[in-house]
Amino acid sequence: MKKLLLTTLSLLTLIFTTGCSVTPKYRVTVDAITAPNITLKTKTTYNLESLSKNKNSLEFQRFSSKLSAILQEEGLLQAYDKNSAQQTIYFDYGIEKINEESRTYIEPNLSVHVGWGYPFYGGYYRRHYYPYWSGIYRESYTTYRKNYIYYNRYITLLAKDSFSRELWRVDVSSIGESKNLKKIIPILIEAAEPYLGTNTKEPIKLIIKDIPLKKK
Repeated sequence: MKKLLLTTLSLLTLIFTTGCSVTPKYRVTVDAITAPNITLKTKTTYNLESLSKNKNSLEFQRFSSKLSAILQEEGLLQAYDKNSAQQTIYFDYGIEKINEESRTYIEPNLSVHVGWGYPFYGGYYRRHYYPYWSGIYRESYTTYRKNYIYYNRYITLLAKDSFSRELWRVDVSSIGESKNLKKIIPILIEAAEPYLGTNTKEPIKLIIKDIPLKKK
């Protein structure tokens, strides 16, 4: 009987819960601009520099490694000697708090009642003595508040030639609650790849699933 009771309660739990999983998605904005008569040439050598971060930090090395792999796919080769590089690509990334809000939620308090005895079915009593579900009751409500903090996660790629003239630039950003840059920055870098050396008339809105776009 105990086993039957546990089975009954498990089935009731499944009614009010779901096993479906939702793949997180990121809303991404991409803005690109390139100087006139400039194209992203293959076999061009570059030196990677930081706009504001410590270039020798482990975090910068992690993200710049991802970026270098993307640039190599586009035909750009990292120079062994920065003095011989045909262009310098400045890489910046970061996170900034942009908004905080509080929301109020009201949820019903539900109670499940399981009877014990001889339930009545179709005008007669069954002779088996076992638990049965007698109903779900909404007894009260619970009100609670939850705070949400939103951040702008961003990257900037800016290429300059040996005379410090700007060649092309790509800015990618995403607004959300997560502060996990280890997950988000690689996604933003991959979102930037199709727009390197291009022009966008206006910022482009994208939705990217939280799955690796390419294996590195």
